[in-house]
Amino acid sequence: MHTLLGLSWGEWASITTVVIFMAGMVSLLFKYVVFGPFQEDIKDLNKNFKMLNNNLSELRSDIAKLDKRADEHDRRLDRHHERIKDLHDKIMGGSY
Repeated sequence: MHTLLGLSWGEWASITTVVIFMAGMVSLLFKYVVFGPFQEDIKDLNKNFKMLNNNLSELRSDIAKLDKRADEHDRRLDRHHERIKDLHDKIMGGSY
C-alpha cells in the first residue's frame, strides 16, 4: 500500500475533504454573519449617493437660474443708475 508521511492515500483524501469542508463552512460563516450586515449598509449608502447626486444636479440648476436673475438685476441697476445720472444732469446741469 502507498503511504505519504505514514498515512495512506485514503487517509490523506479524508483529511483533505475535512479541511476543504471546514474552509467552506468558515467562508459561509463570514459571508452571512460578518459581511451580511454590511451589504444592507452598502445598498443604503449607494441609495444615499444617488439621492445626493440628484440633489446636487437640482442645486446646480437652481444656481444657474439665480445667476441669470442676478445678471438681469445687475443690468436693471445699471439702467437705473444711468437714468438717475441723466435726470441729475438735466436738473443740476452738471456732472454727477
